[in-house]
Amino acid sequence: MSESDFTNPMQLAHDNLEEANRQLAQATADFNAGAITQERLDQIHELRDTAAADVNRVAKEN
Repeated sequence: MSESDFTNPMQLAHDNLEEANRQLAQATADFNAGAITQERLDQIHELRDTAAADVNRVAKEN
């Protein structure tokens, strides 16, 4: 990432949330297929929750 990628913190936070949602959807499918453990699914869910909290934090700060 270049410095210009960080000029809009709200966009960056939103992009991170979209990626976390994508990863959670994939992890849910993988869990249902027996490819990952509940522990790993929980970790990815926490990642998504952190990304959502970051969007809220950035929105309040900007």
